[in-house]
Amino acid sequence: MSSHHIVRDEQEPALLIDDPKTLSLEFVELLLEWSPTVVVTTNALDEVLHWGIKIDVVIAQFEQVEALKPRLKPQSPVKLLAFESNDLLNAGFVYLLDNQYPAVNVLADIFNTQILDMVKELSTELDVVLFYNNQKWVYVRRGLFQKWVSTGQVFGIHPIVPGTFFKSEGFYIEMENESYLEPFELRAEVTGKVRVQSNEKPFWLIEEVQTDVYR
Repeated sequence: MSSHHIVRDEQEPALLIDDPKTLSLEFVELLLEWSPTVVVTTNALDEVLHWGIKIDVVIAQFEQVEALKPRLKPQSPVKLLAFESNDLLNAGFVYLLDNQYPAVNVLADIFNTQILDMVKELSTELDVVLFYNNQKWVYVRRGLFQKWVSTGQVFGIHPIVPGTFFKSEGFYIEMENESYLEPFELRAEVTGKVRVQSNEKPFWLIEEVQTDVYR
């Protein structure tokens, strides 16, 4: 894969990688087409270095710094930031917030980290799209999701709080203020715009990664 030596604009979504195995490399390459700032925790560093891409920021613990310096020389210029916490994923978010990034794509394990809670907590400050198991997770904070899709595309809906009611348009199942507590799926009936709306309650929307992964 080619490097992306480009002057970056912090208005573009950054790419934060804590678990490189959550998204196949072909889709990572699509995210890199936008030349984002690439932030990598040392949890993911070995694999990302193997990819041969340009890394902009490495998030490490203090005791890792000296050993990392020679390994990162080929990446120069690169920022090597040390934190006391062993929660390097959270430290990555601290870096993004401190540098006023408006959005980030994140590769992280939803089961072995606190990433879902982090996304919810930061949703008013940072627009986060999470990738896990070749799926795209979006926290729909205001309860409205709409997108242009192809017929047959499947979306998983995960309610978060009790008393959530849903309406849907453009799917084989059309809902009109129906209450759900358990996750469910919707399949697009149309090639066109679909819409899922709750009664202003947040929910998670999950879709299989498509070639428009960077939208």
